[in-house]
Amino acid sequence: MRFLIAAILVALVGLADAKPPQLRKPAIAKRTQKASDPKKLGAVARVNIGRELRPTQTIGRRGSEPLTAEEITAAQIQKLLRGPLRHGVTGLFVADARTGEPLFAVNAEDPLNPASNVKMISTATSLELLGPEFRYPTRLLGPPPVAGVVKGDVYLLGSHDPTLTIHDLDDIASSIAARGITQIDGHIVVGSDPTRDGIYRAIIPIEITAGDPGHPPTANVPAGFDLVTIKITATTSKRAHKPRLTYKTEIITTPAGQPRIELTIGGLIGKDGKVDYPLWTKQRTAAAVYSLIAALRARSIGFTGELKTMELGDFVGDAVATGALPVELGRHDSNSVTDIISRINKWSINWLADRLVMTAAALVRHQPPSMDLAIETMYAWLARNPHIAKQTIVLDTGSGLSYRTQISPHELVSVVRSAGGFASDTGAISARAWRDSLSVVGIDGTLQHRFRGSDIRGRIIGKTGTLSTVIAISGILDIDPLRPLAFSLVTNTDTTLSKPLIRRAHEQVLGEICKYVAKTSTRLSVQPIVPAPVQQPQLPDEPEEPGPDSLLDNETVNHK
Repeated sequence: MRFLIAAILVALVGLADAKPPQLRKPAIAKRTQKASDPKKLGAVARVNIGRELRPTQTIGRRGSEPLTAEEITAAQIQKLLRGPLRHGVTGLFVADARTGEPLFAVNAEDPLNPASNVKMISTATSLELLGPEFRYPTRLLGPPPVAGVVKGDVYLLGSHDPTLTIHDLDDIASSIAARGITQIDGHIVVGSDPTRDGIYRAIIPIEITAGDPGHPPTANVPAGFDLVTIKITATTSKRAHKPRLTYKTEIITTPAGQPRIELTIGGLIGKDGKVDYPLWTKQRTAAAVYSLIAALRARSIGFTGELKTMELGDFVGDAVATGALPVELGRHDSNSVTDIISRINKWSINWLADRLVMTAAALVRHQPPSMDLAIETMYAWLARNPHIAKQTIVLDTGSGLSYRTQISPHELVSVVRSAGGFASDTGAISARAWRDSLSVVGIDGTLQHRFRGSDIRGRIIGKTGTLSTVIAISGILDIDPLRPLAFSLVTNTDTTLSKPLIRRAHEQVLGEICKYVAKTSTRLSVQPIVPAPVQQPQLPDEPEEPGPDSLLDNETVNHK
């Protein structure tokens, strides 16, 4: 009976409030298609135009008959292909976003690497799995308080929130204080999974201030934060200069078996100098627990316990045995998935893209997050929505931070049309959330400073992609509100390319297409709807190689 009740309670305090639909595993075969030869195709690529995508070799063979607007535009694009884009392979596909009718194509079926354009797939998948309004909950569970006192252990239950920070634990402490709780007589319990109940990107701010010349500086951790201890071997110089400090961390264990991070600060700091050092740690659950302890103390809530590890089922079972059924004492909810994908797509944040789709898949499947599971759900989304079979593409990340990705411009346009709600049963709210997550030319994100000198500010929304051998951009041309165009433009080379030159050439190609639309449109007086820019710190474009922000490491990708 005890275990039956425990099972029921575990279900009640499950990892997430939402109940996303289960996914079907598509039966799709292995990939057999190979990418084209960059050197060969770069020299012979031709622009195909019109519904039938006829080749431009036919232009000029009709005697004195004037060229159509499509043919004139194709000729201009052809000239641009003989510039910086002649090196390697450039693929282009432009189609009516609503009908899918082709307009312009260059190597449109070639499997190319679009870099961070992959985020369009992972964010669309996450939206479908969780819904645009889903928020990751982090809750503190425990026995009901009596006269403001919680007698017994409490459980910090997370949901793999990829955005959780040490400051978010303050929300839980605030809600506890709001209930009139003044004392917790017990430990804070977490599970053995460091990413479910912990802070995935745990960053502890350390403030270092110079001392008197010849004396050591002082270093402070957040008030009441017991996880970090500091040893200082550094000294203060007699002159003011840039700090030359060194940092070494070591994980130690107290006699009681509790983890501690011992930070040794060495080197020199200039006179009157001050340094804010972000201490990164993979002690994720410990960082969460001690952040919460510090927040409780800041609100004068008594707590004398420590960190304790126990699985959720055992905790609930013990509570049932004592008759103290756990209740929710405090809570923090993340921003909505809509807000999270906006951060990802506008600013191309690699680690967050990977982590969002991993955790979304994990919550739906009730499994630990893993990249393999995430990729499986992305392939499933592609099979269900734009109807792209697994054997035609290669995906191995949710961020696109990989040199193995392969997908054609035509397929990327299908992704844009499906995720944007132009060619699928995607809900109106989800489609709008996805479209609004894209960067807007001249307004925000990685397109904020692109297309300078043009008059198309706010009329292109898209996702950029950058690796050392890749420049890409895909999205929507909203020049004619009655005929939005979906596009994908990808350049791959076998050597490091000149990003400014390639990007400029891409802008010129899209500029020619915009001119074409302006000439053929009948309703240009209608102004585009431009979403308000997301207030995020301006970040550099996508990194060219996996770095500290990447999930490409064994612990996080293959976490079990």
